[in-house]
Amino acid sequence: MINKKRTIIIIGVFLLIIISVLILSNQIKTEDVVIKNTKTEKSHINCFSLIEREINPFIDFSGRIKSSNKINIISEVNGKTEMFKSKFEVGETFKKGEILISVKDDDIELELKSIKSQFLTILVQTLPAINMDFPSLGIKFQKYIDSFELDGEISKLPEPSNSKERNFLASRQIFANYYTIKSLENKIDKFKIRAPFDGVVTKALIDIGSNVIIGQPIGEFINPLNYEIIAAVSVNESKLISIGNKVIITSEDLNKEIIGKVTRVGQHINELTQSIDVYITMDDNDIKDGMYGSGKIICNSISDVFKIERSKIIDNNSIYIIEENKLKLKLIDIIAFQDDSVIIKGLIKNDCIANQYRHYYYDGMSVN
Repeated sequence: MINKKRTIIIIGVFLLIIISVLILSNQIKTEDVVIKNTKTEKSHINCFSLIEREINPFIDFSGRIKSSNKINIISEVNGKTEMFKSKFEVGETFKKGEILISVKDDDIELELKSIKSQFLTILVQTLPAINMDFPSLGIKFQKYIDSFELDGEISKLPEPSNSKERNFLASRQIFANYYTIKSLENKIDKFKIRAPFDGVVTKALIDIGSNVIIGQPIGEFINPLNYEIIAAVSVNESKLISIGNKVIITSEDLNKEIIGKVTRVGQHINELTQSIDVYITMDDNDIKDGMYGSGKIICNSISDVFKIERSKIIDNNSIYIIEENKLKLKLIDIIAFQDDSVIIKGLIKNDCIANQYRHYYYDGMSVN
């Protein structure tokens, strides 16, 4: 009987110990959860304030450098090409007005001389009637006939003094024949393709002696001193750019910086790039057409703005500030991105920006 009571007591004590251990373990877990929750609810975060200042933003760009004066040479006549003084080859330089390439025009020159001879005949036959009816005009036409030449460009006709003189000359087909000759002279001029500016041949698509037809591409001609690069910028960035802004350009092919300037800013969105085209010109002897370049456009200074790290931006238009020991999500205006930084508006001097960000931060979170 005594042994039975002792057994019951021992079992009771053992159960009591087990129950006590379980209760104690549960309390420890509960306290641990409370501590963790407390730490989550209140984090220690530093913050800093910014001072409004004046900043010269820059805009990065890249693209191909091209000659600002580049033309495709196209034939406006039919015929056989011939060499003039200089060869029409890649790398050949020409001065403005020099003949790049010539097309034989023997037949049209003979036709022009024939028409000019007929015109001279009409003038000689009409001169007595002009002297009789309009003596002063007759003196002018006598001098014109005396100096008339079959070679070279035809001289300008004497001007009639009144409508009677004009109508008389028109009735004798003087004007009609004169303008027929001028038309042929203009056509002959197209047989000699001249350099529109000082430049160099960059493409030669025909050999001398080959035949060409109207509209056939012959080559390419550029100005080797004036170059431009087209920078594609966003609509917001284009608002910061002004004509005359300084541009710093670099290239892997050059061991120096090149200084350019903005000369034009597009007023429409490029359908291919969905951006605004900005035209930058530069002048340097080491630049080559087709070279790849990149750089920075130095924009005009803007005031009352702040510059912060790009990593501080939340959802593209907000930042965290600390106000009354709580995180607050504040909307801001992004002016321009600057490498790892961003220029913004929308803060006030007393705003204290959160120094570090965590993925579990939220608007209204309590902080120490």
